[in-house]
Amino acid sequence: MASNDDKPEGTRAASAARAKPRANDRPFDLWLHKQLHAMYDEIASEPLPDDLVNLIEKDAAAHKKGGTEPPKK
Repeated sequence: MASNDDKPEGTRAASAARAKPRANDRPFDLWLHKQLHAMYDEIASEPLPDDLVNLIEKDAAAHKKGGTEPPKK
């Protein structure tokens, strides 16, 4: 059985999900992190539109009532 020690330490998924860059990151990774935050932090901090919140709440209420099937396409 493989352990987590067998996997490379700096996988792309793990580094993409981090909130802060590490001191051992490559210069490109540091630059990319800084640029993406400069471009999207303001947008990501905006509140969700009311229409979207209403849809999420409506869907959550439907799932609580037992309608757990995904919507048909």
